[in-house]
This record gives sequence, C-alpha cells and structure tokens, in this order.
Amino acid sequence: MKLIVNEQELKEYFRGLRSLVWGKEQTDEGLGNDKEEAIRSSLRKELYAEEFAAFLQESHSDLHSDSFRKVLLRYLHETVELGTDAGSVTGVLNEVGRDYAEIIEPSGTRVLIRFAQINYVHEV
Repeated sequence: MKLIVNEQELKEYFRGLRSLVWGKEQTDEGLGNDKEEAIRSSLRKELYAEEFAAFLQESHSDLHSDSFRKVLLRYLHETVELGTDAGSVTGVLNEVGRDYAEIIEPSGTRVLIRFAQINYVHEV
C-alpha cells in the first residue's frame, strides 16, 4: 500500500492529536474545562490499555503475515532455503498456511515453521 501525505498536513494532524490527548500547552486560558479533561483521561486509558496493545500487535502481525505469505506462495512446490535464528532449513516448500510454512526436507522430514521465526527465504 502506498500512502501519499503532505508533510505539513501530517504535522498538523499529530499536533492536533497531541493537543487532544495531552491537553493544550499552559497558556493564559488556564487548564481547560472538566469535560475536555475527562475526554483526555478516557483517551489515555484506551491508548495504554493492554487490549489496545494486543489489538495493535495482532493487526501488525496480520499485515506482516499476509504480505509474507504472498512472498512464500511464489515459491510453492519449489526447493527453497528458509533462514531462522536456529539455522536454515532446505527443502521443498509444500504448504503455506495462514501463519506457517511446511518444508519437506530431502530426507522426507516435514518441518513446520511459523512466519514469525523466518528471517529470509530464497530459492535453491
């Protein structure tokens, strides 16, 4: 996905969001009314909630998994090498699941590797 954004508009957007969440900088106007403070407090609770963090993590991992899955599908039924922190696995890419890849090694062993563990892939 490509996103084209005007830098000035983006700065204004985040400046407004910061003002909404953290309040306006101290001025002669004072601290603002209670309703604004209640909204800010509510937003802070939501932004720092564990559920929201889990939602962001899941959303990010789903995007990563979908794009990585598309890359792996190009190598389906081809001999590939998948690199992980534990070492590399070489064999025929037999299946690409929602969040894993199945490799059949030359010895016939089937190896399942989660996308999160894969560092690189290349055709052998």
